[in-house]
Amino acid sequence: MARFWAVRGLLVQVGLDISQAVKTKVRGIARYVREVLPHLLDASKAEGEAFDPVLYIRSERILRRKPIAELAQGFETRWMPVRYLLPGRGLQLFHSFGNYLPRFSRTPLTFTVHDFRVLDLEPNASGKRLLRNVARSAGLICLTGHGRSRLKHYFPDYPNERIAVVPHGVDHARFRPRPMDEIRSTVARLGLKSPYLLQLGSWFPHKNLELSIKAFADSNARREGFRLALVGGGASPQYRSALDKLARSRGVAEKIDWLENVPADQVPYVVSGASCLLQPSRYEGFALPLLEAMAAGTPGVVSDSTCLPEVSGGAWPVSAQDDSYAFAEALDAMTLDSERRQQAISAGIAHASQFTWESTARQTLRFFSNIVAIESEA
Repeated sequence: MARFWAVRGLLVQVGLDISQAVKTKVRGIARYVREVLPHLLDASKAEGEAFDPVLYIRSERILRRKPIAELAQGFETRWMPVRYLLPGRGLQLFHSFGNYLPRFSRTPLTFTVHDFRVLDLEPNASGKRLLRNVARSAGLICLTGHGRSRLKHYFPDYPNERIAVVPHGVDHARFRPRPMDEIRSTVARLGLKSPYLLQLGSWFPHKNLELSIKAFADSNARREGFRLALVGGGASPQYRSALDKLARSRGVAEKIDWLENVPADQVPYVVSGASCLLQPSRYEGFALPLLEAMAAGTPGVVSDSTCLPEVSGGAWPVSAQDDSYAFAEALDAMTLDSERRQQAISAGIAHASQFTWESTARQTLRFFSNIVAIESEA
């Protein structure tokens, strides 16, 4: 990587907005930042490396001293008192890991586009901010080819050389096949009873929990004694009530376990202990739990929406997002058909092995270098 920078003779002091990682609840974008940032910072320490990161914290989050100290590791940290102005002395580039950019800046601005849901499904003020930020950005990171296609849908003239597709990675030390004794003790403390199917993630409408409930009700796995574990949280009272009503109407309310706020260090055991991961979403920007389940040796089934067929890489069955019978057949194959189940497990482990956070960091650095080179020649 040092050679990559050096051939251009570039000075690469890059500002990184890590504000969204300074949270008490670490999920979504916050987790992405916390996973990739240590590898980016490690790269800056390499002998001969020209990458010099400067970490930025927006507004009142600068007061959260403990998480900042954990993230910054002694690197220079600057305060952005308001979102409108970037104190960017010495920077060649400023990158935000989410949909926030300073309104005024003399420094080229880039950011990571996690998805286009606020435009595709839920047009709102965040969508307007996304459009504004894309229009004035010097470059963009998309997580998938699907995300890149949505970018080109809204901005067909956005220069291809300023776009990078950089997927998430997997922490293979945490997500790996584990001894059953380790799994049993952890999931038992959480109140889960094996065997169980798992949907992991926020309980939001676009996550399509309805399909998991309906398919579970239609499945042979349910009749064979499997339970359904919905692990996540965040549902509005109205949406949670509607899901409970659906479960009662399909006769499976007593066979569903709802778990909120599962500690992060226990999630890998919950994933490893599942007989099958269900990923029925109507919209995803990446769906990292899918790859983490693969790495853990858990098979699964995905819907045919957005990036899910791309991220799953053909290792798991793909089913229509509104077809509960097809989804039920697929999850039955993953739980009750030993040959198809083992094929999916082996294919999943091999596919997930291609994704690491070290690779994500290397590709991100390559993107920074490319944008700085383009800007220096403009």
